[in-house]
Amino acid sequence: MNFKKIYGLILGVIVAGLTSCSSDLNNEEKAPVGPNETAKRALSISTGDAKTRSEVRIDADNKWVTGDRFMAFNRTFTGSSPESRYGILTASNTGTRTTLDGVIACKNGDELGIFYPGSYVTGFDQGKMPVIMTASYINDNKGQDGSVENLKYFDYSYGKGKVTVNGASASGSVDMKKLYSVLELDFTAGGVKLTNIKKLVLSNVYTEAVYNIPNNQLESFETGKIEVNSPVSLEKIYVAILPQNHFSPTFEVYTTDNKAYRFAVSTPNFNLVAAKVYPFTVQVKEFTPEPPYIPINGVKWGKYNLQYSTGTKEDGWVNGYHLAKNPWDYYTTETIVDPLAKTKMTLGAYDPNNVKFDHFRWGDIEYAYNYENSHKMNYSTTTSDIQGVVSSDKKYGDLAAYASNNKWKLPSATDFNNLMKATAEYIGYFVDDNGHKIYGVLFDPNVPENLKGKVVDKNNQYFGSSNSAIPISHVENRLRQFTKSDFENALFFPMAGVYGDYNGYLDKVGSQGGYWTSTSNPNGTQASAFQPQYMTNAAQIQVSPGKTNSAMLAKYFMYSIRPIYVGQ
Repeated sequence: MNFKKIYGLILGVIVAGLTSCSSDLNNEEKAPVGPNETAKRALSISTGDAKTRSEVRIDADNKWVTGDRFMAFNRTFTGSSPESRYGILTASNTGTRTTLDGVIACKNGDELGIFYPGSYVTGFDQGKMPVIMTASYINDNKGQDGSVENLKYFDYSYGKGKVTVNGASASGSVDMKKLYSVLELDFTAGGVKLTNIKKLVLSNVYTEAVYNIPNNQLESFETGKIEVNSPVSLEKIYVAILPQNHFSPTFEVYTTDNKAYRFAVSTPNFNLVAAKVYPFTVQVKEFTPEPPYIPINGVKWGKYNLQYSTGTKEDGWVNGYHLAKNPWDYYTTETIVDPLAKTKMTLGAYDPNNVKFDHFRWGDIEYAYNYENSHKMNYSTTTSDIQGVVSSDKKYGDLAAYASNNKWKLPSATDFNNLMKATAEYIGYFVDDNGHKIYGVLFDPNVPENLKGKVVDKNNQYFGSSNSAIPISHVENRLRQFTKSDFENALFFPMAGVYGDYNGYLDKVGSQGGYWTSTSNPNGTQASAFQPQYMTNAAQIQVSPGKTNSAMLAKYFMYSIRPIYVGQ
């Protein structure tokens, strides 16, 4: 098969065409059966064993290889023995045209369907062949690696032709057509070509289908992602892919210097056609592969609490500041055995040279993480909302914005209220790798509409409405145990405690959480915060799910901050 270049501008991308490759089909079986009677006859087409494949080339003739295996299926046969309709044929020589040898039941004029690669597939109707682009079922289930050589393991072809019976033999010819397209991909970022690609992920594409030989069509498509992993650094990637109308993939590219880039096709007005090569130059932008935020109702909520630790240096952050490593992390987690029985946690004397703290006064930047009593009143007295605001002297304002160089900000009370309306609030706990039980609430947007704005238990039974401080009793048998997978698409707020007495004790660690918003109270000394709490009362567990609809909390309290992402 030749790939004939056809140049044309399609969405700024050059498109090249590909012709099909052909094979001869003939049969030399000797059988004393009339030409118009169905009988098993020796047939000849070309294929290889399960380990050798046809050679797929982009700029030259494709070749069949001796030993290539094909599935032959008699499309005309209507007998009572379905297994006689098919047979495996093997290529007897290498070249652009070849002869296939095998046996199949046929009579004069029967039409055969020929599918490549051919093998008996357990669990499948042999007239319906799997076409899988994510892993080769004839090459130890290996995936694509981006090279032209690797395309041979995903080289699905089909043809049909009629046989002429000559005594005990049958002969004919078939024109084999490719069932797939080939993407020839270059990637640029900021006008510079990427030359060190190690991985490509194509999502929102057809990953597999079934080829129905009797009906001569692909069917039962599955949509997902194709992952291409290369053992060597690449600057051009070849991907075998199923044809698809309204082609709108997302390209994710990973390079050897541990950077990641992405481009998503937003206007699906392009159709991929089988047996063609498409040389695309894709302009990608750098992104964070596993973003530390979850978009909910138009706001990118951080998965982790803001923290400060002396000596920490992270890209994009003021020295010392960073996000927690896990959604459930706060600095005193490892010391808690029974969070509901423990009320206070000793902090010890403040050491400016060795600070590990994640509670902050409202609007304080200069002394944000200093919990000494002498700084108790060091908070902003503004009556305005401070979201994204930092004073010129950098003493007061939005700590999240300051610490992240304006990539993150404090959520407002409205942001919190909208979060609650767009999610179900689950009451429960997470058990970390050390066996510590960490209580908290989980806001999950991936629920039916009738659960949004509700506080629910592990069985999605109604507790009450979100944004409420009304205690809910008798919850001990209804608590949901969260898993790490729950935190991939939902927000977990751990009960990290509060600091307000300035006596060297963090209060209610593990049983209460306090999370500042950017919204101030008109009196200038109070601000709005989200403050859920677990408590025991007469041996029963009660839960206050937390509210933000009234700004009544003293700004000198030191609460956690769960920032929202506003950077690119």
